[in-house]
Amino acid sequence: MGQPSIPVALFDRLLDEDISPRESVRRELMRLFNSRAPAGAEELPLLLAWGVPEWHGFNAGDERALGGYCRQLRAAILRHEPRIQALSVSVRDVHQQTLALHLDVVLREDDEPLTLELTYLHGSWQ
Repeated sequence: MGQPSIPVALFDRLLDEDISPRESVRRELMRLFNSRAPAGAEELPLLLAWGVPEWHGFNAGDERALGGYCRQLRAAILRHEPRIQALSVSVRDVHQQTLALHLDVVLREDDEPLTLELTYLHGSWQ
């Protein structure tokens, strides 16, 4: 397969002309994760629903609630990032104030999966 034709986000093109499409998706996901979606975001226009649902208030020991949160995250990511073809979101570790996630991302027209490890710590995703 030749060079992937995945577009780079406009914001990234304005900042850095030499960014790869994979890095562009990674940056866009970090921007998305560090923004909070309003309640009822699924019913709002895309521009007004930017962000992911807040995870505070979930019982860290309730696997069913955490699974539901992962499904909410997956839906929000796929809604906002059209360059993603397939996505899985899973909890890697959870404590009272910390949540660690594992994302397996398949980009359109790219055979190599993108893996992200994200941790919510001190009020932001890293």
